Amino acid sequence: MKKVRNRHSGAAVMAAVLWFTGCAVGPTFKSPEVALPSAYLYDSVASRGDTVVNLAWWENFGDPMLTGLIEQALDSNRNLAVAASRIEQARLQLKSARAEFGPAVGLGIRGEGTYTDRTGIVQQYAVEPNITWEIDLFGKLRRTAESARARMLATEQNYRSVMLSLAAEVATSYFDLLQYDMSLRIARETYGLRRASQDIIDSLVYYGMSSAVDLEQARSLTATAAAAIPQYERAKAQTEMALCALLGQNPHPFEVDGTRLFTSVLLPAEVPAGLPASLLDRRPDIRQAYYEVASATAEVGVAVANRYPSLTLTGEGGLLSSTLKGLFRGNPFGWSASLSVAEPLFAWGKNKRAEEIAREENRQAVLNYEQTVITALGEVESALAGVATYRAQAERYRELLRATRATQVLTQELYRNGSNTYLDVLDAERELFSTQIGFSEVLSAQLAEYVSLYKALGGGW
Repeated sequence: MKKVRNRHSGAAVMAAVLWFTGCAVGPTFKSPEVALPSAYLYDSVASRGDTVVNLAWWENFGDPMLTGLIEQALDSNRNLAVAASRIEQARLQLKSARAEFGPAVGLGIRGEGTYTDRTGIVQQYAVEPNITWEIDLFGKLRRTAESARARMLATEQNYRSVMLSLAAEVATSYFDLLQYDMSLRIARETYGLRRASQDIIDSLVYYGMSSAVDLEQARSLTATAAAAIPQYERAKAQTEMALCALLGQNPHPFEVDGTRLFTSVLLPAEVPAGLPASLLDRRPDIRQAYYEVASATAEVGVAVANRYPSLTLTGEGGLLSSTLKGLFRGNPFGWSASLSVAEPLFAWGKNKRAEEIAREENRQAVLNYEQTVITALGEVESALAGVATYRAQAERYRELLRATRATQVLTQELYRNGSNTYLDVLDAERELFSTQIGFSEVLSAQLAEYVSLYKALGGGW
């Protein structure tokens, strides 16, 4: 294990942060340190240190329909639009924080009158522009802007994270849809074959060439296949509705070809995971947690600065007159200026507690960053192991399917020749149906595991 500092492009951001800290009190942001392994446990090519995670990783599956669905989701999904809106909101908040550095200019218009027995009615009218400027002696405004900028960058990373999760969900749902479509095809085909076989047994029983037991067993096989059909119809329909929601569309069915699962076209090339340290640069959730630490650090500075005096310059001046018409004659001009210093003396520990709260929130942000890195490492390891084991399992299932098909054909021939009972045919039919369904499930899970690996590696945006 070795200590690795986060090296991603936040360095440029922190350079801007350092610009604010010339006279700022409170802690200066330091990149959190995490202990990372030198290589992944289940990556056989980790020493190469590269990765084939591109901007549109879903294109590696070579399926135009999948690519189209993901592009539709990225264009229309409402949750993604909300994440984009939060970026704009954070940018506006940053502009608002920066606006505090400059003076505030206002305009006052007033008219007043007083009456006493000695003076009678005395009137005064004024048009007075005014300027108020808080001098950032201890960096409160700098730290506020620093925190706002870090929060904006965190929202940008959250947007990337939502994009990555959305694309992965669409891909996984699409592969599930292929699997249910394939299972439905298998169930319908099996039902048709078993129904034909049942009719043959029925004829054999009629002519006394088979027993009633064989006929009931044939009916049992037919009923089993028939019962599976609505099961997969329901699963397919529910997956279609979930996919429509991801695409931001009203519910509608999809025309898919589940037989694509049984080809090798969809399987992408090997995906080298690269080195664990590269996750710090690539995973948007890690980058988001990083900027949240930066924001929380700056908030500590704000809390500390609130315990120091604040200095405010105020100036105002304008037209003064005892009559309304006099405002526009003779240039009756007057002005005033003031300097105020506000020193927090005693507030029952409120400002001190605010600083302590900010420090705890900063500590929580650091711990959250560390946990995010640990979780990311675990997700990559899990996905790498899943890709490897599902590949081996798919190969075994392919061999098993070949054997069960051959067994089913042989038992049918032996039964017709009177060399075995229909119970043998029953067992072979059940085994073939179970193997076909299991194989389609494994192929779908294998593709979904590749999606999990792409997602765990950060997607490549």
